[in-house]
Amino acid sequence: MAHARAAAVGVLLLTALLVPTGDVEARTAIVKAGEGWRLEVDGKPYVAKGVTFSGSGGPSNFDQDCARLSAVGVNTLRTWGTGEETAALLDAAHKHGLRVLVGLWLRPGRPGMENDDAFDYVRDAKGREAQLQATLKQVRRFKNHPAVLAWGLGNEVILNSPDDASKVAYARFLEKVVRAVKKADAEHPVLSVDAWTLGVPFWEKYAPSLDAYGLNVYGRGIHALPEAVKQAGGRKPWFITEFGAQGEWEAPKDAQGLRIEPGDGEKYDVIVDGWRNALGPQVQAGRCLGLFVFNYSASFDHTGLWLGMLSGTSTRPAWHAVREAYTGRKPQPPLPVPVRLSVRGVEKDGAATWALVDFEVSAPAGAPLEVSFAYNFRGAATREARDGVTTLESRKGAAPGSWRVRLPAVAGAFKLYGLAKDGAGNLVAATTSVAPAAGVAPSSP
Repeated sequence: MAHARAAAVGVLLLTALLVPTGDVEARTAIVKAGEGWRLEVDGKPYVAKGVTFSGSGGPSNFDQDCARLSAVGVNTLRTWGTGEETAALLDAAHKHGLRVLVGLWLRPGRPGMENDDAFDYVRDAKGREAQLQATLKQVRRFKNHPAVLAWGLGNEVILNSPDDASKVAYARFLEKVVRAVKKADAEHPVLSVDAWTLGVPFWEKYAPSLDAYGLNVYGRGIHALPEAVKQAGGRKPWFITEFGAQGEWEAPKDAQGLRIEPGDGEKYDVIVDGWRNALGPQVQAGRCLGLFVFNYSASFDHTGLWLGMLSGTSTRPAWHAVREAYTGRKPQPPLPVPVRLSVRGVEKDGAATWALVDFEVSAPAGAPLEVSFAYNFRGAATREARDGVTTLESRKGAAPGSWRVRLPAVAGAFKLYGLAKDGAGNLVAATTSVAPAAGVAPSSP
């Protein structure tokens, strides 16, 4: 997921950071175990029960973040790159018994990802060498930190390469980087990360020194992944390095041309089912070494509401799904459940346009709900604006669950959110789409 990754990656530092020296680093290994493999830390079996990590507000919150995540059964964090916050994160993780799959960022091969960067792996020899040296500097800086579990090289670079020649050039370069990283640090495994199984054939042919694969997959396709790895020629163990509900890039469109976001219940169920039923047998068989649910971030934006565990100070259903997946504990009190979000019509009131909205939410008896509405305009001109979510003025109607919501002045269909927050700080959401000129076409309950 591009936007959260960009915030987490930061700018690679070229000056040394202080790393704790009082602790001996943990030694991680992937060992053959029967027909499968086993991840070990200091000789003891270890299964990564993880989340990807952007944080809830920078280094000052890392201690609280790691304490909260540990309390819901998380034992491992994944980052996409290193930067000025990495030392503080590793320290906080170690304090709370967590380990970190440390990302080592490699530039994508075409615009579309973070900051629309693009790198030419075929022709830019100086740029390749600069990336190699910057990567090794990070490895040497952090390799002795006891929170380091493994290194994760790149993220979806093969997916974001313009052609096969670029993919091959990147994969050949990746092998060079893997060998150099392993020479600099023999105590931690090295994996590379890409979408689905797209990287597997290239890794197998051109980057044989990798210890494992990192696979990003979303939705119920997780059940088909083990067979897909086999069909792609995979012969190594793997981690699921990003996982969550079906993503926007593969969701169907509604009548207004906007992607239909899964409901909160579906998002919750996908995470629990994915870990328990799709990956559980693969962990037992020694093929899957762990999972990282996307994403621990407090962002109140389109990506955060679709896939995040938090929204500002509120917990989203994904937070509780992670806890149930890793500990078996269900949310208590039960979460509110959005039942219906629909727009009966649109009317003018002077210069303002208002939607007549019905928003029904089921909640435990006696649990008051704070209801609000917001919008997102996917047709905005900039990446930042396309991801932005803005709160809308609303007024309660006469009938239960009825509202008048003031609509934004945007040129085209937009996404409308109905949001309900309970007294325990849980935030649930429903979505639909609105075209002010023509009314509404509902896209979800």
